[in-house]
Amino acid sequence: MNNSRRRQYSLKEDLSSLRAFILITFWLSSPIWFGLLRALPPKFSVQLVGARGLDAPPLSTAFNVTLRAANRRLHDVCYRHGEAAVRYSGFAVPRGRTRAFCVGRKEARDVPVVAWADGLGVPRPLRERVAADARAGAVELEVEVRLFRGDDGSARPTLLSCKVTAGGAKPPGVTPCAVFALQNWASDIAPAWMQYF
Repeated sequence: MNNSRRRQYSLKEDLSSLRAFILITFWLSSPIWFGLLRALPPKFSVQLVGARGLDAPPLSTAFNVTLRAANRRLHDVCYRHGEAAVRYSGFAVPRGRTRAFCVGRKEARDVPVVAWADGLGVPRPLRERVAADARAGAVELEVEVRLFRGDDGSARPTLLSCKVTAGGAKPPGVTPCAVFALQNWASDIAPAWMQYF
């Protein structure tokens, strides 16, 4: 009977030590967590504002796209310029550029992008497919954007890939972009309330 009491006491003591170890480890690593959360990458989304020229050969297309950048960092983020391409089935239809812009800390900003192409020579099967999709009411496009930082001297661009739909009965909504750049892995798992420290 005395041995069983000793085992129970030992288990409680071990659990208490484990809990203390976890709390001390979390407390000591909290500056690292806060540092990671302060370096959260901006989130991007796009909205197709207008599109014309998808259904008549040769393609003379123009797209008005609004790029939305939401800065989750505690300092401003600036881009010196960017390049945009609208693709249909992997084929670049029009191209355009973004202007230089900055996004303040914990702010969001809309950046207009105009991409165009005049008299674009598109292979006939692809042109027929675009025209058929346009008549059906929805042409699925991919907007690819490369943004170049202007505030950190980095030569690496931030690459964005966004899906949009042109045409259709309802106006196109805002679609999030996949961001391909050096990112903080914690941005995908951190709860929203931790991202505002």
